Amino acid sequence: MDKTLLKQAQKFHNNIPTYSQTTYLNELAKEHQKANDLYFIEFKLRQKSKVLDWEKFFLFLSEVGNNGKTISSFEDIERLLALATTRQENIKNTGDSKSRYISVFDGVVIFQDGDKEPKLYKNSKEIVLRDTPVLAVENGETFLNIYDFAYKFGYDQFVYLGGMSNCATREFLKDKNVTFFLDYDIEAIRIYDSFKCRSKRFFRHPELENYFANTKYQNEELYRKQLSVLPVKHDELQWLIDLINQYSAVIEQEIF
Repeated sequence: MDKTLLKQAQKFHNNIPTYSQTTYLNELAKEHQKANDLYFIEFKLRQKSKVLDWEKFFLFLSEVGNNGKTISSFEDIERLLALATTRQENIKNTGDSKSRYISVFDGVVIFQDGDKEPKLYKNSKEIVLRDTPVLAVENGETFLNIYDFAYKFGYDQFVYLGGMSNCATREFLKDKNVTFFLDYDIEAIRIYDSFKCRSKRFFRHPELENYFANTKYQNEELYRKQLSVLPVKHDELQWLIDLINQYSAVIEQEIF
């Protein structure tokens, strides 16, 4: 896997990068287009790059960046890079890239029913759900205390995401009605968009703007790090984009 290529490819997600931001990708794409008589990306020095054919773009990433294994979306890129990071950290910490922890965690769903203790499920079909939305929680600290917070808003069944989430959890949520409780930041928009569910919505805390307006809770450093991938428009989450732009900051869910 070519991580540099995939990281530069990510810059095209809800964004139009400059030539200098994707120089490595541009050079490989130029060679690939010439060798295969294709034309799927347009770039000029000191100008914005533009993908003309997304299907061919992802095919190029599959062949050149992932040893021929299929990449069909930016979510696939996110998962590949997340897996690579996890494996790298695991090698550093344990010397074993195939540790039991990594393989088990990727195959389980962490679910909590009401105020009971959370449970790990290797077989998600064993999870008994009521006919109410599942609250999917991004961060571990929040998840450990989620019932005391969420029951006030009518939620009593919870799934832990851990950021972009693992394959088992994504599969579990595909046919569910899900409310996503994420950080109120730019990365959360990408996480939200990456999930396919029967129905989904983004939890908006009723006093959210008060938190955005309070410098005590603003995370300006994280805002600056993520700013390059802030979309201009979003059909569902324009209210979040507007808050981020208005206060030049983001809010992490742990403050609640």
